[in-house]
Amino acid sequence: MIQDPAGLLHRIPELKPLCEDPGVLHAVEQGDPFRLYRALRWARWLGRLRSHRETIDALLSHRRLFARPLKGNPWLGTVNGFGATLLGDAEPDPHDGTHIATHYVVALFAVPLLPLGAYVVRPGDGSTALSRSWALFARVPLGPVPWLWSRALALGVMALVALGAVQTFRDSRYQDVRVINGFPKPLRVRLGGRMQTVPPHGMAVLSQVPAGRQVGRAWTEDEHEVDRVDFDVSSGFDVLAWNIAGAAPVYRESVVYTPSSGTDAPSIRPDIYCGQKRIALRDVDFAFREPSSSLQMSKSEGRVTRSHVAIAPQEPGKMPVCLAVLASQDKLAQAVPLLELSAQMADWKHETTTRAIWLALGQTPQEALRIAQTAVQARPGDVELHRIYHWVAERTGHQKEVLEEYRSRAQAQPDSTMAQYLYARLLRGHEGKAAIEQLAQRFPQDPEILKSVTYARWRSGDWKGALQASETLRKLNAQEAAKTAETEAFALVALGQRGEALKLLKKIFAEEEPDDRSRTAEMYARIALDAKGVVPDELIAQLETGNPGEEGSRRWDLRARAGLPTEGAPDWPGLRVMSTVGRDPQAALALAAQLKPSDYHLLSSGGWALAYGEAVRTGAAESEKALAQAHLLDTVSLEVFRRFVRGETVSLEDAELTPEMRAAACFVRSRNAALPAQERRQLVEQARRDDGVHSAVSEAMATWAP
Repeated sequence: MIQDPAGLLHRIPELKPLCEDPGVLHAVEQGDPFRLYRALRWARWLGRLRSHRETIDALLSHRRLFARPLKGNPWLGTVNGFGATLLGDAEPDPHDGTHIATHYVVALFAVPLLPLGAYVVRPGDGSTALSRSWALFARVPLGPVPWLWSRALALGVMALVALGAVQTFRDSRYQDVRVINGFPKPLRVRLGGRMQTVPPHGMAVLSQVPAGRQVGRAWTEDEHEVDRVDFDVSSGFDVLAWNIAGAAPVYRESVVYTPSSGTDAPSIRPDIYCGQKRIALRDVDFAFREPSSSLQMSKSEGRVTRSHVAIAPQEPGKMPVCLAVLASQDKLAQAVPLLELSAQMADWKHETTTRAIWLALGQTPQEALRIAQTAVQARPGDVELHRIYHWVAERTGHQKEVLEEYRSRAQAQPDSTMAQYLYARLLRGHEGKAAIEQLAQRFPQDPEILKSVTYARWRSGDWKGALQASETLRKLNAQEAAKTAETEAFALVALGQRGEALKLLKKIFAEEEPDDRSRTAEMYARIALDAKGVVPDELIAQLETGNPGEEGSRRWDLRARAGLPTEGAPDWPGLRVMSTVGRDPQAALALAAQLKPSDYHLLSSGGWALAYGEAVRTGAAESEKALAQAHLLDTVSLEVFRRFVRGETVSLEDAELTPEMRAAACFVRSRNAALPAQERRQLVEQARRDDGVHSAVSEAMATWAP
C-alpha cells in the first residue's frame, strides 16, 4: 500500500507506476507536490524510469499538476528601480487566461536577479506594461532554469561563506606586519621565518607572518644587531607594526571634518609612540597614507572624526624627533639606547656621538663612558672621538685610569704625534701646559697640538700668546683655525681690539658649514653687546630666518647664553636662570634647583659658574647638586672650584677653567666677608680682567648686593 496523504495519486493517476522509483515514492508519501516535481525532474535527468520517459515528460510540462494553495500573497513593488515583480508567461491556458509567472527580485524594474517562486496568475483588468495588477491562484514549482539559477546562487553564497570562514581562520593564523626603520641606514629583518630589507627612514611589510610569539631580529649590512624582540603576532588590528628599537616617530592623530571647512586641524594632541617597539592599533581609517581632503557627511552631522597613523619626517643630520619627544615626556632614559644606535648608524660622527654621550652622562654615567669607549674602538684614528672619551672619563672620575692608558700608548709610540698629543692633553696645570708647549716645538705643523697650545694660553690669560698660536694655525690650516675662533676673539677683546674680533667672527661665520655656525653667532652677539653701531643678534637672526641647513625658528639657547633679551621665550628653567643670574642670585638659585638634563645646554660657562659658585658659597645644596649635573667641569676641576669659592687656600691653576669661569670664581670668593679686604679687592680686579667680554659676571659685579 502507498501512503498518499495529499491525494497526489488521485490527482495524477499516471504517478502510480512511477512510484517504483524510491525518490518518487518518498515524495508521494510525504504529500509534497514540489518535492514530487523535483523527484521526477531528477529521475528524467539521471535516466531513471526509462520506460516511462514519455509519461514523465508529459507530467513535467504541466506544472499546474503540482500546485500548492496560496498561504499569502508575495510582495510586489519596486523602489528606485529595485524590488520584486512577476515575469514570464509559461503554460498559458487559453480558456481562462491564466499562465505561470516567476516571482523575481529585479533591478531596473525588469532585470531579473534572483527567482523566488512561481505562481499561476492572470493579469487584472486594465493592466499595462508599466502598471500591472494580478490575480494569483496557486503556487507551482520553479521551472528548471530558474530552479538551477536559484540553487547556483545559493551554492555561491555558501561558497563565499565557506571562503570567508577559511580566510578568517587563515587570518587568525597569519598576519601582515609592518616593519618601520627610524635609522639612516637600511636594515635586514627576520620575523617568523619572513625576511625583508627595510630602507632608511622607511617601512616594509612582512606578509603572512605566523601568529603567536615570534622572535624578531634586525641587523645592519655589516651584521651588527640593532634590535631583537619577542613579538606577539596577532590578528584583528588595523595597524600591527614593529618599530625597530622604538626609533621611528610613529604617531596617531584625529582628523576632524566639518561641513563648512572640510578638514580641520586635529582637535587633540596626537599619540606618539617613540620608544615603543610593538604598535598595535584598532579603528584606524588612514594607515600610513594621507587622509582624504574632504568627506561626505549627512546634513545632521556637525563633525566627523577619523583616525590617521603616520611617521613624522626626520631631517637628515638633525636631532632625532624621538629624542625631543622623549625629553618632553621625561623619558630620557629610553632615549639613550636610541641615540647610541643612531651614533653607530652615523659611523660615530661627532655630533650624534656627543649627543648620545651627553644624554647618557645625565642618566647613567657608566653607560656614557662605555659608549665613548665603543666609539674610540670603532674609529681609533679619530682625534675628536678620543677627546670626547677623555671628557667623559674626567667627568665620571676615571681620570687616573685613562691617563695611564694613554701614558702607556705614548711610551709605546714615541714617534706618534697623535699618541703624544693625546697623552699630553690629559696632563693638568703647569705640567700640562709645559707638555703641550714642548710638543709644539717638536711637531710645529700639527693642527691639533697648535689648537691645544691656543687653548692652554687662553685659559691662563696669555692673550698675546693665544693670538700668536692662532695665527700660526691659520697659516697652516684655516679650517682648523676656525675652531679656535672663540679663544682668538676673546683674546682680541681682552687686548682692546673688539672691532677686530667682530670682523673675525663675521668672516668665520660666512666660511663655516651651516651646522657649525651657532657657536660663532653666539660669540659675536656677546662681544657686540658692548660695541657701538653693531646689531648684537645679527648673526643669530640669520640662523633664525632659515639659512641653508639651519632651522627657521627662534634660537633661544643662543640668545640666552649671549645675554640677549628673551621676552616671549618658552618657560624653560634654563632660560630663566640665564636671564636672572646676573641680577638676582637668590632667584637664580631657586630656579637652578628645577633644572633638568634638557636645560643644561642653555647655560653659558660664565652664567653657570656664577650660579654654581653662589650655591656652594651659600650652602644651597639642591641648587648645587642640580648645577653640578651640567658636567661643564671635570671632577677634579669642579672640586678645586668648590674649594676656592668657599675661601679655602687652593690655586685655580690646578683646574681647567675658561676665563669666564675663573672670573666667576674670583667674584664669588670676593663676597666672602671672612677674607681680608685687600684680597677681596684683588679678586674683583682679577674677575674684571678675566671677563673681557662683559658676560653675566660683569653684570653681577654691578648689581649683586654685597
